[in-house]
Amino acid sequence: MIRVPSLEKSLPDELRRIVRDHPLLSITAGALAGFYLGRSHGREILTALVGVGVSAGAARARNLLGVATSPRIARARH
Repeated sequence: MIRVPSLEKSLPDELRRIVRDHPLLSITAGALAGFYLGRSHGREILTALVGVGVSAGAARARNLLGVATSPRIARARH
């Protein structure tokens, strides 16, 4: 089982109890919420994920090559 302690600690005790007592209901609710978000906002979510991936890949490539970040990119991050 995959557990994220920081996420678990941020949830209210009542919600953690419900998820622990009704795991099938929790999984079903999460799947339905994901389906709804995917159907109504799929393109925006996919565009954001691709943008984050490209940005992370470019930053990693710059680090591996030892190339400094340009001042323009550094200003845009702040």
